[in-house]
Order: sequence, then structure tokens, then C-alpha cells
Amino acid sequence: MPLELAALLLAAAVSILVLFGRREARMAAAVRHSMLDPSLNVLDTPKVEIDTCGFPKMEGKFRGRSFRVALVPDTLTFRRLPQLWLDVTLKRKLPVDGSVAILVRQSGADYFSLTDHFNERLSPPENFPYVCLIKGDGPGARHVLDRIAPYVASLLRDPHFKEIAVTPRGIRIMRQLAEGKRGDHLILRQIVFEGARLDPEGLEDVIAAVLEIEDLLLNVKLVSAA
Repeated sequence: MPLELAALLLAAAVSILVLFGRREARMAAAVRHSMLDPSLNVLDTPKVEIDTCGFPKMEGKFRGRSFRVALVPDTLTFRRLPQLWLDVTLKRKLPVDGSVAILVRQSGADYFSLTDHFNERLSPPENFPYVCLIKGDGPGARHVLDRIAPYVASLLRDPHFKEIAVTPRGIRIMRQLAEGKRGDHLILRQIVFEGARLDPEGLEDVIAAVLEIEDLLLNVKLVSAA
């Protein structure tokens, strides 16, 4: 085969591979962008954006309260598969003078965790998972934890929950939505969360948990060390 013809065939093959790769990337992006679509009607007047990682997030109202719903990819830990976390945050002022973050099964690379922002290490209450990190900030941190502990302990029996946090600015729960595919991660180091979709019932369950914690904190005028 003449060298010129071989070079043309090689160039054509490379072009086809590039086009195929671009098509696959567009399809993967479209799948990621639509992961929240089944749950758009859970929030009133939802506003959806795509973050810098290519995953959707939305803000809207639920029973008059402001919520943010986001998807957080976690690919920094090499000893396990990539995780896709659902982040549900109630944005409101709370009558607390302390902050608490409860992280379970910490990996040391939980970049999204609020525990990195707090300095006080708190001992786990009764019935909490053996492997958990609890950190707080402010004079009322321990009292916030004690107030929500029985209910949070019941939530943490579900191994899909990752972090529960309370601050004077709101409440956040992070829960596993999906796990990456083993083959794509181990061989190609790609992030593929096949079939990951946020169904309305799943979102409503997490919102209900957030609202239950809110109710526990609003039943007293001020959760503090006083």
C-alpha cells in the first residue's frame, strides 16, 4: 500500500474516532444535564443551572421555604468507586448559636464536607454509627447536636446518608444518589453514573428529613449553651 494512501486512511480513522468521541461526550453531557428532570415539579418555580462539573443544580420553593438541590460528584478517593451525592439544602435563618456537621464513613477526601470548616470535635451521641466524625462551631454546637440526635440517629441507619449539617444559615443533608460503573472507573478512569436520575419520591423524602430537623430546632426559642 502506498504511503500516501496509508496516511490518508490513518487520518480518516483518527477523524472518525474524534467525531465518535465528541458524539459520546455530547450524549454523556445531555444525560448528566437531565438527572434532575424527573423532580423538577417538586419545587415551585425551579431555576436550573449547570455547574462547572457539568451537573445540574436547582433552586426553588417548597411549602414557602427556599431550597437548593445539587448533585456533587466525588471522584477523589481511588480505593472505591466514584460517588454521586445528592445535596439538599434548606436556606433560612435558624434560632441556633452553633453549627454541627455529622459525617459518616469519612474517607479523608470528603472535600464537600462542612466538617473541614469547624474546629470542635464532638463525641457521638448514643445510637450513632461507630464510624462517624462530628464537628461543631459556636457555643451552642453541643446543644444543637443533642437536640437533633435521636432523629438523626434514625436517619443514619440508612447507609445512603453521608452528611447532615446544621448552621445558623440553614440545614443540609447529603445522600448517595448513584455509584460509578466499575469498568469505566478502573479501566478508563471515567465518571459514568449510568441510570442516575432523581425521582420525585427520593427528593421529597430528603426534604421531609430536612423539615423534621427544622421543626426540632424551631420548637425552642434558641438552641444554645445558655
